[in-house]
Amino acid sequence: MIKAKVAIFCGSMYGPNKSHTKLAQEVTSHLVKNNFGIVYGGGQNGIMGVVANTALELNGHVTGIIPTFLNKREKIHKKLNKIVITKTMEERKKKFLSISDIFIALPGGGGTIEEISLVISANQLNIIKNKKMIIYNYKNYWSPLIKQYLKLPLSNYAHKDIFDYLSVCEDIKGLKKIISKIKI
Repeated sequence: MIKAKVAIFCGSMYGPNKSHTKLAQEVTSHLVKNNFGIVYGGGQNGIMGVVANTALELNGHVTGIIPTFLNKREKIHKKLNKIVITKTMEERKKKFLSISDIFIALPGGGGTIEEISLVISANQLNIIKNKKMIIYNYKNYWSPLIKQYLKLPLSNYAHKDIFDYLSVCEDIKGLKKIISKIKI
């Protein structure tokens, strides 16, 4: 039985080296083995494909959310438990927010940055209610972005409660600790 659905935001490309692939496998394996369902971008390319394939190999439940137009670029994964095909990116974003209970950002590109910001903004605006956004700062990959988020309350551009729903970890041990404290 699935405890909760975890959205994993990550790259549709493989990134600079194999360590990002191994990270995606480790995080996904931990989640599936602990009865979390996986929600991700629906493609079969890059780190996203690694997340989906790892979960499927472990008999995890995988939901992909992808807009029709990305099929040419990212190839819709055909072996998922559930695929949600949207018309627009806006519909995709709304679906991620509505069906996911927890969000984790692994290394990725501009789309991943946008997804992190989406979850934080949706929490701030009460579009979603205190759903945790976990930034996995693998080898300091997200340090400049994290630094900017830390600066926001000090600059009076965010309330201090931003840290109620934004967490950072640097390794699997830290991720496990954050997830263990989340009430769903």
